[in-house]
Amino acid sequence: MKQQKKIHRLYINSELKTDTYTCSNELSHRIINVLRIKENDELIIFNNRKDQYLCSTKFENKIVTLLFKKSIAPDVLLKKRISLAVSIVSMKIMDLIIQKSVELGVDEFHPVYTNRSQYTNINKKVPHWEKIVIHASEQSGRCELMKIHSPLTLDEYIVSNNKGPRYILHQNGESFSANELTDDRISFFIGPEGGFENTELDTFIKNEWKMKKISVNILRTETACISAITLINNYESLSRNSL
Repeated sequence: MKQQKKIHRLYINSELKTDTYTCSNELSHRIINVLRIKENDELIIFNNRKDQYLCSTKFENKIVTLLFKKSIAPDVLLKKRISLAVSIVSMKIMDLIIQKSVELGVDEFHPVYTNRSQYTNINKKVPHWEKIVIHASEQSGRCELMKIHSPLTLDEYIVSNNKGPRYILHQNGESFSANELTDDRISFFIGPEGGFENTELDTFIKNEWKMKKISVNILRTETACISAITLINNYESLSRNSL
């Protein structure tokens, strides 16, 4: 059986109000030279406003014009609004966590400096992470971009996030209850490889964060992130109560 040709998805940071869209030099280069898309091929474009269109391509002097063929309803919309805060670890691991957070449906991502973070200034990494968000959204079929917030200290972050269900993941915490996992909006915080210091744990408790665990084992930061997002975002389909 002949394999169906893959239709690429591309993010366009623009209102899509007309029947055509002229690509920038950079995007045209990506379409022609990186993705190897040919003239008259089809591709899907989307923005961060839930617009999505099937298009065909037209080339002229190495500039690509996209001709809109039909609107496509998004297949992947966020069921929950998950806010994930992560103590800043190695850049390679942060890249992985951000990519997987996009694929698994995180709404907002907060990099946070804690006492055992491996870096003290990573503002210059935010544009790089925003590109990871876009590419992961294109690949996963997601139409809403995950928001990357500017890095904050732990105290700054806790002040900025003081409403709704908030959970810190820790091996000494209690297990989640069924009611907690069905909340439509949820914030959770995952610490560094060395764990939180006692003063930091005291700060969470003082600000009414609940301490929870998702495993009897001590998990690496990236494992904890992936496991927690999967559990929270898919509890209804995994629960015995839904069978």
